[in-house]
Amino acid sequence: MYRINSLIPTHVVSVLLLMLTIVSLPVVAEKSYVVAGTAYNLENNQLAYRELYTALDENKSVTVDYFSPEGNLFATKTLVYQGEFFQPSFELQDNRDNEYVAAQFQGARLVLSHGKSANVNEKVILDNARLVIDAGFDAYIQLNWDQLMAGKRLKFEFALPVRLSTIQLEARKIKASESPANDKEFGADWVHFRIAPAKAFISFFADPIYLAYNPNGKFLMRFYGRSNLDNNAGDPVDVRIDYEYLN
Repeated sequence: MYRINSLIPTHVVSVLLLMLTIVSLPVVAEKSYVVAGTAYNLENNQLAYRELYTALDENKSVTVDYFSPEGNLFATKTLVYQGEFFQPSFELQDNRDNEYVAAQFQGARLVLSHGKSANVNEKVILDNARLVIDAGFDAYIQLNWDQLMAGKRLKFEFALPVRLSTIQLEARKIKASESPANDKEFGADWVHFRIAPAKAFISFFADPIYLAYNPNGKFLMRFYGRSNLDNNAGDPVDVRIDYEYLN
């Protein structure tokens, strides 16, 4: 995820160092990562995958590499920040089943794409001025931090390339005791948010996601909910992702 604020804390834990040593060494050698996420399956608390983010480069792009628990690179996503921070264009290629997911701007048009191998479907979204895209949800939280902290509920449209559609979501601050992302052992000062479908009837089709932030710098520390990746069988998976920041 691309940070609006450029301050990166310097806490690098031993678990993260171990993680970097067991992932695909050629990939690590040629890239400099600044953010790492470790995803655990909510069903069994087993490691599901790891995601490593590069820094924003001269082309305003970020690469996210996804590694299996065995350290094998199985998917890569490229984010490009040419406009609003909450609207990165992106392409994701999952090599396990040749799945392709993308949201890319072509002038004023946003093209959502999804498919496998050569069978890719597309849909054009014309009304996209305030649409939040992929990792842009983090920038949206940061940009609206003061309103959310004041208790305001904010509605926004979110792109769903896998469904070739959009959905209206609502973000709001919640108490730590209301969030499954809360951790009693650490993160006592974390601020918690809930993002859920804005319309009640949609709740039957999409569960909420929960976000935990370190208020000192507004850093996303934990994600809890449906992953943007499926599992090896092609089924949706719910995860807890713990993030670390490097410099």
